[in-house]
Amino acid sequence: MDQGAAAVLAALIAVAGVALGLFGARWQARGMQEQANAAIEAVRAQGRDQNAQWRRTVRRDVWVEYLGAVDEFRISAGVVAEHLADEDLPEADLALEETRSRSVGATDAYRKIELEGPEQIVSKGYALQGSIINTIFELEQALTAARSMRALQEAAEREQREVPSDRDRPIAAILSSLRELQAMDSHDPGRTEYGQQLGLQITASGLLSASDAGALLFTYSQQLSLSEALERLPHGRWLRFHEVRTDFVQAARSHLDGSP
Repeated sequence: MDQGAAAVLAALIAVAGVALGLFGARWQARGMQEQANAAIEAVRAQGRDQNAQWRRTVRRDVWVEYLGAVDEFRISAGVVAEHLADEDLPEADLALEETRSRSVGATDAYRKIELEGPEQIVSKGYALQGSIINTIFELEQALTAARSMRALQEAAEREQREVPSDRDRPIAAILSSLRELQAMDSHDPGRTEYGQQLGLQITASGLLSASDAGALLFTYSQQLSLSEALERLPHGRWLRFHEVRTDFVQAARSHLDGSP
């Protein structure tokens, strides 16, 4: 091989070496880039896991705070109900003010749930807030009903002193009808019509306003008969409230366990 050919061959070998070197360097760089990307993704995944864990912790604290506020409301509402059962209306009125304050505390705690989410827990909390509002309304109606019943009873006592015949005592007849309404099961199809007729009778007597008569009938129609009260033990009248609270707790627990 002459010197010219040798020089060309050497040049070709050098070019091939450079190309191979560049290819090897590029391959190595690609491998390093893939490793770097994998490391970055691992850091991101770890960050997402840590953030998810942090969010769960924050949400758990918010849910616990809300449940505490709900339970304080429930206890306060129970105090109102006890005073109403004892016919201690002044104390029931004071306790109802405290219960309204507790409901505001529960609402403030629920707003934090609206911010933190997730939507499933927000909707469960919304249902529980609805139960709180309904409870306040029922207690207000019950207090008005108790005052109305006291007015009817006082009028019935005057009637008994003034009217000699039982058949001529319309207020006594109204009280008797109220007891019959209270004894009827809530699923009785005739209960609503019976209550409407009784409401017209009470209003016509002129002893109560339409709103007071409405509160009286609403309360008596909401009261459980003896058989229903036994069926709903141990939570009795608060069964629905307990069920909604349980739904909230179960949804929160499921989320903390990682379920969707």
